[in-house]
Amino acid sequence: MPPVVTATPIKTVMLYATVDAFELSRGPGALALAITETIGGALTGVLANLDANVPPSKEGRSYAQMEEDFRLREQTNHRNAQDMQLEAERRGLDFEAVTEFDHSRGFLACIADRARLHDLVVVGADGAGMMSDRIIAQNLLFEIGRPMLVTPSDWAGAFRCTRIAVAWDNSRVAARALADALALFPSVEEVVLLTIGGEKAIRSSLEDDTTTRILSRKGIATQVVHRELDGRSIGDALQQEAKALDTDMLVMGGYGHSRLRDFILGGATLGVVDKPQMPVLLSH
Repeated sequence: MPPVVTATPIKTVMLYATVDAFELSRGPGALALAITETIGGALTGVLANLDANVPPSKEGRSYAQMEEDFRLREQTNHRNAQDMQLEAERRGLDFEAVTEFDHSRGFLACIADRARLHDLVVVGADGAGMMSDRIIAQNLLFEIGRPMLVTPSDWAGAFRCTRIAVAWDNSRVAARALADALALFPSVEEVVLLTIGGEKAIRSSLEDDTTTRILSRKGIATQVVHRELDGRSIGDALQQEAKALDTDMLVMGGYGHSRLRDFILGGATLGVVDKPQMPVLLSH
C-alpha cells in the first residue's frame, strides 16, 4: 500500500473588529490581511455590530431611532465585510466573513469559541463603548488558549517579522509566547530577549551566553538585552525599548492574577493592551 500523503496544514488567522473601529487600510484589519498574506494562511473576519458601543445621546433616542441606527450600522458592517472580501480576493487569500452570532452562551463565549480554532487572533485596542475592542481583548486573552496580536489603531504598511523582541523573565508564559511566535512566523531571523531591570527578579540557573547558545541552535541569531525601568511603567518600558532596538514586534506572556475563575491583568499586560505602540503578540 502506498504511503498516505498529507498536506501541510494552513495557518488560520482570525480578526475581531467592531463596526465602530474597523478600517481596511490601517489598524488590526490591515495587519490581519498583511499577516495572512505573508504566511500564506486563511483569514476569518469576525465583524461585530454591538449596540453597547453606540455613544449615548443627551436627548435620548426613541425606539424608532434605535431601530434606524441599528439598521444603518448593520449596513456599514456588511459593507465592511464585503470590502474585506474584495481585498482578500485581490491578494488571493482564502477569506470568510462572520457578521451573525449565536448569543445563546453569551457574546464573549461565542467569540472565544471561534478564536480557539484559529492559530492567531488579531484584535485592536479601541476603548470606546461598554464592549470595546480593548475589553474584548482583555477578556479573551485568558479564555482562548491561542496567541493574540494586539494592534495599534494607526498601524499601516507592509508586514515584516524578521527581528522580534521577547519580554523575557524565564517564566512559563514567556517561553510559551516565544514558541508561539517562532511557530507562527518562520521569517524570524533574530530574537532579542529583553529584560527590564527593577521590575522583578529573573529566576534562572543559566547565564546569558548559555541561553543564547541554546536558542541559536534553532538557526536564529539571539541576544539578551538588559534595560532599566527608569521610572517608566513596565508596559511603556518594554515597548519603548523594543522600538529602540528596531524590532518588528514585541512578544510577551500574558500575565494575570487568579481571583476565583476571573483574572486581573498584570501590569505589563494591561499596559500594552490599553495602549499598544507596536504590534504585541500575547500568549497565556
